[in-house]
Amino acid sequence: MPRVFPFRALHFDVAKIGSLDKVVSQPYDKINEATQQKYYERDPKHIVRIAKTKDEPGKDKYAEAGKTLEAWLADGTIVREKEPAIWISHQVFKFNGETRTRKGFVAIGELAEFGKGGVHAHEKTLLAPKKDRFALMTATKGLTEGHIFMLYSDPKNAANSALDPFTKGPPTLEAKDDYGEIHRAWRVTDPKAIAAVQADLAARDIFIADGHHRYEVALQYREECKKQGLKCEGNETYDRRMMTFINMEDPGMVIFPTHRLVSGLKTFEAKEFLSKIAPFFSAKDYGKYTEATRRELVEDLRIEGQVKHCFGFATPAGGLWLLTLIDDKMLDTEIRDQRAPEWKRLDVAILHSLILDRALGITPEMVEQEKHMSYARHADEVWAALPKVQAAFLLNPTKLAEVKVISEKGERMPQKSTDFYPKLLTGFIMNRVSFAR
Repeated sequence: MPRVFPFRALHFDVAKIGSLDKVVSQPYDKINEATQQKYYERDPKHIVRIAKTKDEPGKDKYAEAGKTLEAWLADGTIVREKEPAIWISHQVFKFNGETRTRKGFVAIGELAEFGKGGVHAHEKTLLAPKKDRFALMTATKGLTEGHIFMLYSDPKNAANSALDPFTKGPPTLEAKDDYGEIHRAWRVTDPKAIAAVQADLAARDIFIADGHHRYEVALQYREECKKQGLKCEGNETYDRRMMTFINMEDPGMVIFPTHRLVSGLKTFEAKEFLSKIAPFFSAKDYGKYTEATRRELVEDLRIEGQVKHCFGFATPAGGLWLLTLIDDKMLDTEIRDQRAPEWKRLDVAILHSLILDRALGITPEMVEQEKHMSYARHADEVWAALPKVQAAFLLNPTKLAEVKVISEKGERMPQKSTDFYPKLLTGFIMNRVSFAR
């Protein structure tokens, strides 16, 4: 099972920066060009200048990120803790009108190949993001400015219980993200508390919730460092990677769906599409496209999705339908991939296999190459995008129990199957490999 270690974290010097709100960001894969520009304008010391540097003619953006990091370390913008610590991590956020707190801790975890050492993945990865993150990690000499979100199961909540006493005072670090959610962290150096966390995690498997690309890149970087014969000092080695660990049983756990937007097909006609999927799905037509019918579709999707496999379907011409699988027994034969029965009963697997691939010709290879497919988190984003796409499919969120069982079976869900909320902030707590001098 994986071992976890305290580490000498890097973070912005609050006394020099002021509010961390100005310099932290959403994860790199949530930063589009507009968000990147907004971050650049927000503060000259914003982490985006390292995490997702702008392309400029005649410049290597990764080399520029490395130079920026070195400059900020030299002038004290970013500082390194002198003593190894585990960091308590709390996110306070609003969900369905309620205030929730998701509790966890940040440590460096020992890297292991998937399926070995108690580390499990559940989602496929894409080549382009891995190439990008590897180039950045190489240029910054092992900086990890973003987290890997790890899940573990502990109904007794032992690790958080060992850490809770250290949250009675003000947090060491605090920031508000772009959505108004609050992120707090407390530094813990107490040997007994750290030992209790290490003992508890050593007995458990861990599951990647978010950060599959970053984990695979960390494995790649480890192998490259070994090939070069590089040596490390201290806990911060290339055999370990910064991770945030969250108990699956934590009441603050929330997963959002990731809706699919289809574009660029040579032809698409809703009537023909509905005819193709008729053997598998019933289609409830909501008639005139209005704000009221959109709300009705979203609510029906949520309620019916508790007992059936169903999807919202919308077109720019104003059509709205609820597509409901007629009989899930057909999945064992109609989904022809050699997959576990649990995989075949994932909403995202059904959508990708029976609708996107079979009915629309969007193959898994096309999805991996990001052809014909884009994504939206909220229904409002779907409605806003509709005029520019050919079709949209709305989903219910993947269930946490599904993530666990798929991971344990060594299966991988289609890309963008889970969206854990809130995201862990980039640039809030960081780590860097400590190479021997």
